Amino acid sequence: MPLTEQVKSFVELFRLRRDRPELLRAQVSGLTGQIPMMYLLLVTNSLALAYTHYDQAPFFLTVVLPAILTVLCLVRSISWMRAKAVLDDPEAIISVLKRIRIMSVVVSVLFAAWGLALYYYGDSLHRGHVAYFASITAIGCTLCLFQFPAAALLVVIVVLGSYAGFFAFSGTPVYLAISLNMGTVLAVIVYFIRNYYLSFSALLQSQLVLEEKHRQTLELSQQNEKLAHCDALTGLANRRDYFNCLNTMITEAERGLRDAGRGLKSGRFAVFLIDLDGFKPVNDVHGHMVGDEILISAGQRICTVLGEGGYVARLGGDEFGVILRDYDNEDMLEGLFSRICASLNTPFESVGGPVQLSGTVGIATFPAAARTATGLFERADFALYHAKRNNRGTAVLFAARHETIIRQESRIEQGLRQAELESEMSLVFQPLYNLETGEIYSVEALARWNSPELGFVAPDVFFPMAEKTGRVNDLTRNLFNRLLHEVASWPDHIGFSFNLSAHDLAVPEMMNWLIHRIKHSGIEPRRITFEVTETAILRDFDAGRQHIDTLRQCGARVALDDFGIGFSSLRYLHELDIDCLKIDRSFITPIVTNPRSQRIVKTVFDMCENFGIDCVVEGVETSEQCDVLRHFGARYAQGYLFARPATEFSFEPLASLPAQPVLFKV
Repeated sequence: MPLTEQVKSFVELFRLRRDRPELLRAQVSGLTGQIPMMYLLLVTNSLALAYTHYDQAPFFLTVVLPAILTVLCLVRSISWMRAKAVLDDPEAIISVLKRIRIMSVVVSVLFAAWGLALYYYGDSLHRGHVAYFASITAIGCTLCLFQFPAAALLVVIVVLGSYAGFFAFSGTPVYLAISLNMGTVLAVIVYFIRNYYLSFSALLQSQLVLEEKHRQTLELSQQNEKLAHCDALTGLANRRDYFNCLNTMITEAERGLRDAGRGLKSGRFAVFLIDLDGFKPVNDVHGHMVGDEILISAGQRICTVLGEGGYVARLGGDEFGVILRDYDNEDMLEGLFSRICASLNTPFESVGGPVQLSGTVGIATFPAAARTATGLFERADFALYHAKRNNRGTAVLFAARHETIIRQESRIEQGLRQAELESEMSLVFQPLYNLETGEIYSVEALARWNSPELGFVAPDVFFPMAEKTGRVNDLTRNLFNRLLHEVASWPDHIGFSFNLSAHDLAVPEMMNWLIHRIKHSGIEPRRITFEVTETAILRDFDAGRQHIDTLRQCGARVALDDFGIGFSSLRYLHELDIDCLKIDRSFITPIVTNPRSQRIVKTVFDMCENFGIDCVVEGVETSEQCDVLRHFGARYAQGYLFARPATEFSFEPLASLPAQPVLFKV
């Protein structure tokens, strides 16, 4: 290292590093334990020197001045024992270090001058003791001050430097040699002080870097732990945390049940599952950004209704989970879920304008419904499914009658898993008629299941079970093969329709299989109409649209079934290339006396006319209904009025049609 650099590094030892408060704090922290030891060393050595010179030097030098120096050391030691109180104050630390620099010079000068004053008394042994006192005391004090190089250097320079200079001019060869030894020791000590300080500073810096990395690692671990239990979009708990909380609640509640007899907590709690009705079309129409805003807002609304007594989590998609602690009674639950439904039914504001949704709630209570996390969740989920199937926008509390339904559905599920499809499944047919000519418009094939153990099971019961058990594609293949075999003997002008499930529509392999069977059946594809529901399309709108296009490209027709009971949107009619729309029977049942139903049906007729697609009315059961429908422009219809589903039917036109009705005013 060049000389100038060495000088700079030496000068740097005397500077207080305000830019590194952690270094200053470490120096003071170390000195608080070492400086009292330094003063103990000074007192011990000085008293020993005073004792050996007691009968050789004046009383002032051997008693009075040592006593004064001893008191000074004791006062400074006590002061340093209290110095730990300033470690949290950077300015106080700097003040302490400044005082050390001053005191190191003052104390060094006092003790060095006192020792030199004693040098002139006594014989050679006494003078040798003075030299020994100066050397050993300077080295000991320097070791105690190593962490603060400015003070250590001042002490060693003042003491050893003054004594080395004094002995150099003593004229005695022995003391001249001692002077040279002291000078050498002084240089070595200065060298070691510099190197030690640099190593100490670097080690402290490395320790700080390691501590910072450790802190960052802990923060990252905490963040990852939080993310593992938090929904990134809404900030609510996620599905994983929900089940952790549910298991914890069950453990606490079981303890509460045991303690209930002693007047403690009841141990009851309720599990809510909340689903947003109509959310999927919001994403399709308004985009995912608006959908995310609504999910965040929905979570906030649920939290507001529950207050501090409830735990809310987003389980995925548009489903939220709630755990309510220590509810009083079922009336309280009813009031709470009514407020939740009302809150979610209030329009959501978005950049695309107000969005109207509703919330359906399923509830299960501990311990009435179940005593395990899985059991509670499944029963709340069943209650939610029951509410969505029967009355969306409301809540259902799981009850004993639902347990009976679950057991029955479990039997159906097991029966379907083990069913021999070839022998147990069959088809019945229900014609659709042209109301103007009475001729058959098409024939709908309907599945029937006659189980040896369960008897006849309705399609709306076993088809959802088939999707749940993964047998729906097998079921579709079996029924479609039966249909193609049956149709082979029909007149060529008779068309027929076949229902596809949501799972059928979502699987590309299923579409390929259907097209392959059509091509190899020898039947004109234009005779085939595949019926799909809005709900099936909404499972995956893009895939549904693509597969509908695939079916139509091969020559088949596609009908949108049960129109009006899902989330009907003009967007579906605009973006989906369909050939036919079927109005659900729920609009037809009250049409004779309900003007609102009449207006809705008439609007749908006009819309289909404008889009250039056929419109079929389902569920026509009375001649009065038929009269009204024909008046408003209905062309195609099916229902018990014309023919019930049966294994055999007539291909002949209707013998007669109802007379033209009286005029209605809409």
